[in-house]
Amino acid sequence: MNARLISAVTTLSVGSAIVYAQEAFQLPALALEKDGAIARVWVVAATKNSVRYKETEVSSTTVDRKLSDLESIYVFEPSPLSEAIDVFESRKFSEAKAQFAAIREQCETIAPLPGGPAVIAAFYELESMRKLGDLEGLAKAMERFIKDPLVLDAQQKQVELYVMWDALRTESWERLETLAKNYENTSLSGNLRAQVAYLHGKALEGLERPKEALIPYAIAMTADAGDSVEVAGPAALRVLAIHLADEEVKTAMKVWGTKDENKNGAGYSDLIEAAAIAELYELSLGAGNPLPAEAKELSKFRVKVAQG
Repeated sequence: MNARLISAVTTLSVGSAIVYAQEAFQLPALALEKDGAIARVWVVAATKNSVRYKETEVSSTTVDRKLSDLESIYVFEPSPLSEAIDVFESRKFSEAKAQFAAIREQCETIAPLPGGPAVIAAFYELESMRKLGDLEGLAKAMERFIKDPLVLDAQQKQVELYVMWDALRTESWERLETLAKNYENTSLSGNLRAQVAYLHGKALEGLERPKEALIPYAIAMTADAGDSVEVAGPAALRVLAIHLADEEVKTAMKVWGTKDENKNGAGYSDLIEAAAIAELYELSLGAGNPLPAEAKELSKFRVKVAQG
């Protein structure tokens, strides 16, 4: 299917609804034949290898086709799914999660259909859980999730990363570090790289190597320009916690502005970094969340930096 036709399908799909004709599920779709012919159909069920559809919206009879006999079949995106994705992109993840779960259940009869609304809704339901930090819910949902119908590479790679999130859930630090290292030479999008880096940092902290965690946390904050606030924000907070627990930083804070201040010391430079990250957290990475009480005092040090 060429790009022009894909665009047309996307445009047409907006506004289509999940329809129950005489209490039977159906969704409008385009069936593409191998000879180039295109027919509008109404899909009612699917398996991994076949699809069942009606040739008219009100037909009482159905047609069974092997997917291998078709060039492809494109189900129009139902408007509830479009609306749920809008809610998700507005970061209203709890609300979006409930909407995606409802769509997944409504579209259950076509769940195996490649790229269909059932698997897309199920995927976004998982993503809502991840962004909410509901790792227990994510692990449970993954038990029923079948990833084979996903067709987008980015979504498939995201599902692969859930293994790392589950290692975080179970605090399997050595395994998590190994998984993170496996991605070091792998090409990833900014969003995925930010996740891997954040989880690597968590693994290193779990292994009681906090100083080593600073570099992956920095990557988590910057890999996609901070857009992945669900990992960039927590990464920033972990950097602040590591610096504030450091004895040299504590000393630098005590002697700040006195004759004992050492601007060439590691504690001083780490304090400067912590103050800058605290400011960045308040500006963007925190997504509107306030700094923890123990980090608020860093503001006095960034004021000093601005003046000097």
